Amino acid sequence: MDGRLDDAVWQKALPLSGFKQRDPQEGADATVQTEVRVVFDASAMYVGVRAIDPDPSKIVGHLTRRDSRSPSDWIRVVIDSFHDKRTAYEFAVNPVGVKQDKYYFNDGDEDEGWDAVWDVAAAVTAGGWEAEFRIPFSQLRFSPMHDGRVGFAVFRQVQHLNELSAWPLVARSRAGFVSQFGELTNLRPGRSPRRLEIQPYVVADLTTNPSTAVNTFVDRRDPNAALGLDVKYALSPGLTLTATVNPDFGQVEADPAVVNLSAFETFFPERRPFFLEGTGTLRFDLDCNDGECTGLFYTRRIGRVPQGYVDNDAATVSAPAQSTILGATKVTGRIGAFSVGAMNALTQREEASVALGDQRFNQTVEPFTSYSVLRANREFANQSKVGVMLTATNRNLDEAMRPLVAGSAYTGGVDFDWRLSRRYRLSGYLAGSRVQGDAAAIAGLQQSNRHSFQRPDAAHVEFDDTRTSLRGHAGQLGFSKHGGERVRFQTNWEYKSPGFEINDLGFMSRADEISQSNWVQVRFDRPNRVKRNFRINFNQWSGYNFDGDRLFSGGNINAHVWFANNWRLGSGLNVNGASFDDRLTRGGPGGMRNGRIGNWHYLDTDDRKPVVFNWNAFVGTDRQGSRDLEASPRITFRPTSALTVSPGLSYRKNRNAQQWVEAVDTTRTHYVFGRIDQTTLGMTMRVNYTMSPRLSLQVYAEPFTSSGRYTSFKELASGRAPYDQRFAAFAYGGNPDFRYTSFRTTNVLRWEYRPGSTLYVVWQQGRERSDERSDYSLGRNVGDIFSAPGRNVFLVKVAHWWNM
Repeated sequence: MDGRLDDAVWQKALPLSGFKQRDPQEGADATVQTEVRVVFDASAMYVGVRAIDPDPSKIVGHLTRRDSRSPSDWIRVVIDSFHDKRTAYEFAVNPVGVKQDKYYFNDGDEDEGWDAVWDVAAAVTAGGWEAEFRIPFSQLRFSPMHDGRVGFAVFRQVQHLNELSAWPLVARSRAGFVSQFGELTNLRPGRSPRRLEIQPYVVADLTTNPSTAVNTFVDRRDPNAALGLDVKYALSPGLTLTATVNPDFGQVEADPAVVNLSAFETFFPERRPFFLEGTGTLRFDLDCNDGECTGLFYTRRIGRVPQGYVDNDAATVSAPAQSTILGATKVTGRIGAFSVGAMNALTQREEASVALGDQRFNQTVEPFTSYSVLRANREFANQSKVGVMLTATNRNLDEAMRPLVAGSAYTGGVDFDWRLSRRYRLSGYLAGSRVQGDAAAIAGLQQSNRHSFQRPDAAHVEFDDTRTSLRGHAGQLGFSKHGGERVRFQTNWEYKSPGFEINDLGFMSRADEISQSNWVQVRFDRPNRVKRNFRINFNQWSGYNFDGDRLFSGGNINAHVWFANNWRLGSGLNVNGASFDDRLTRGGPGGMRNGRIGNWHYLDTDDRKPVVFNWNAFVGTDRQGSRDLEASPRITFRPTSALTVSPGLSYRKNRNAQQWVEAVDTTRTHYVFGRIDQTTLGMTMRVNYTMSPRLSLQVYAEPFTSSGRYTSFKELASGRAPYDQRFAAFAYGGNPDFRYTSFRTTNVLRWEYRPGSTLYVVWQQGRERSDERSDYSLGRNVGDIFSAPGRNVFLVKVAHWWNM
């Protein structure tokens, strides 16, 4: 394939044309014409696309790493091979041959972690540009009743016109995506596609640690080597098994640094390829905020940071940073009218090496654990579905871990999404949980900030240190209008009982909550000389615990405009009323928090230009001495089509007049607070240089520093009183001031030396330091980042793909 449609076979295929605009003028004829031809042989289908353009000099093609987004012209071929009008596979290319692929599920949700092995070539011609796709049937999944029909759509993005067209018209104003596709008939593979794909890998790495005379367990240089294997097997035309043995994710970018002073866990998104691909089938969402959802299955629990510790300050300890994943297997696909998914993963027992005086011994910090997930959805022709999900966590505990973590944890749920019409839907779920373990482990769970059963002012929960299990349930009901040109809305009601617990394999911040929310959006999608579209949103929310205390309430109005020149601007005003924080003292009595008002806004310039500017900012106050200021500017330079340089800055100045410090026990317990003045500065640098569509270099670096100074110490006197009577002065003798600095960098050279086979060369470095200095000096803090001890990892990984 050379990207030119001059082979004789293309002339025999009937051309498909008549593209319509999806954006900006929905339903209008495409400004420039596109022709599509499809042919197939025994093992693959071939799609040829001629993208006509009267001025080829305006065609845009940026050379980037595979699956990277760029403001290029694109051709996207999307195939609903199962013909279920819900799932589809996308194969895309730009004029310089950069590939993208993704998987669609639930009639429009995207799984960008899906990677297939396929070929494409593109070429710019005198009349525009052309592309030839070769898509092996082995990369698609067909119904056992396949009759030659598949769903089919082709999209074309023309950057200089800022226009997206499609065949057939896949309207933005209509609900659904895959369900709007056209139909391709008489597509019949000549023989059974190859079912087995294997990808063995070998990795060699060298870790260099800073020299230390304190920890004798740390080697200055620590070389290592490992073997692993990824397997994919088509169990049936619609069902795929994927497995990994001894996986390695050394090429994955490190998480950003954070300083978390709240009572709740920080959520980090998944980045590991095996756990990204196909996990859309295994989703059971409980909480969603601006498109980011958490629920019964949080893949980052697998391979988590060990939960055990050595409780002796005099000991020298060396513990692993993550649990080792021995292997994982998942099955995803369709069985008749059901979409199904299942996963099991095993992590090994992890030990810390301990030196205490003349003693040397090992102590378990994470037990051998089995994680299991089962998901099934019954899907109906009108895009409705009813589903069930079960999860199980089982641990092999020893004496060291038995008081710390539960031996077993199970969750289950039923959810539904019922389409009342093409525009209206009713959705909801009912879920339950059961955690069982040693009384000490369950006591710790009851006293965690997710539950706080020990609170002295809670009438609806009671701490029981003899309990060996914890049970709970949760539910949600929602009604929404999800289609239509002008107005859309959603209303939700949900709850989590005090004993609901899913964090062994899921993610939630807290239980004991009843909440409701409403959202209304008004859309103006018809373009004119000033704007492409304009949208305004109205939000309202409130929440209570099971005692009836109001935990939060507020509203928001925000507006977003996409200008005709491709700039984007948005802003919103948040108003939150005074609320009761039942986690204010981390297990003690609750107290009121002041109402807050805040404004956020953003500006994005035209991303088609060589220089792009992005700005995000927030300012808020409670008008009682607390205030927030955040600003995050970023500039992207694109001096050539192959090089992108993107420096960014994140600055936050936070003053909180009632920041939690600690509980101090004298003749009674004093719940101590202070005023914190915190300054946080994070800088990011991303450099992407692509030598060819298969060879690229990515550089990511993040210096980070945060300092906090506490003053005006006080103790909680009457949590429900007005602010001027809520606290009393307290002579606090401790020093909670802090300064934290870190530097993290991940640099990856990636070469796909043949389709599906990849070589990685990686260098990672991490530096961090913390102390009790609180005076913020930009020069000194940034300088200290690079004087902190550094840990380096040098890694080479080769993975080779075979299709059998």
